[in-house]
Amino acid sequence: MSDGSRTMTDFDQLGRRARSRATPRRCAVAGAADATALEAVFHAQRRGWATPVLAGEPAGIRALLGTLGFADEPHTIVACPATGNPAATAVELVRAGRADFVLKGRLATRDLLRPVLDRTSGLNDHGFVTHLGLMRLAGYHKLLAMSDSAVIPHPTLADKHRIVAVCVAALRRLGLRRPVVGVLCAVETVSERMPETVHADQLRRAGERGEFGDAVVVGPISYDLATSRESAVTKGYDAPHAGDVDMLLVPEMVTGNVMSKIWNADPANLLAGCLVGTRAPVALTSRSAPLAEKLHSILLCSLLSEPTPEVR
Repeated sequence: MSDGSRTMTDFDQLGRRARSRATPRRCAVAGAADATALEAVFHAQRRGWATPVLAGEPAGIRALLGTLGFADEPHTIVACPATGNPAATAVELVRAGRADFVLKGRLATRDLLRPVLDRTSGLNDHGFVTHLGLMRLAGYHKLLAMSDSAVIPHPTLADKHRIVAVCVAALRRLGLRRPVVGVLCAVETVSERMPETVHADQLRRAGERGEFGDAVVVGPISYDLATSRESAVTKGYDAPHAGDVDMLLVPEMVTGNVMSKIWNADPANLLAGCLVGTRAPVALTSRSAPLAEKLHSILLCSLLSEPTPEVR
């Protein structure tokens, strides 16, 4: 890793850190009558990453726990009214100090986000939420973060500035001293005809002024140059952080969404993701996400919910 920063080599490294704590963090599963969500949170408990707090209809949850073989393992069930939103119950648990983060269970994303994003009673204390992905990609030498692939469809320059600030803070909490952010574009030159390149140049300048603290912003830069030193050498792109970024900032949500789904189709890759900028992180994955993605999203939230200062 450049500049003497520590690097996140793999999820095992993060798992060992989570397992070393005296008390695991508490995961509120919103709509807990969901087999994959239950498998993920109980496997997380067995690894020492989190303890299950299950919000939803108790009879359905207990029946599923019995079917899955988790009935005798430690857990807490919190009843949600039959006509209520279990995400609202999960948010209340976090606000009351009875849970540390939220995992999406059996409910629609819009039903999860409605209580989470409420400025008064939800977790949206600062009025700005983004999605942070963390990925182990075959061929890349360390974990790679990405934002935003799930929340802000067409981010403005101001949005991107806040995305970088929030995500860099999250990466520091994960142990990176000086995160390197690559602002993705199709080319490395600035052109008024390609507004994302103008944004990238402005973000780079903001980074040089210290607006993101001890972090480096590189851009505009294409994906191959951001993640492959060999490609940079071949193309004559002489930059110290080529092939070694810690995070990709995509120009629009659809770019990140498509990229993540392509990566997910390869079993050699492992993805995790959560909402950041909220009072507590929220593990938000696709309904089709495999068990491993939900499990490692719990790990990500577990670490980001720790009440510890950023690493500097």
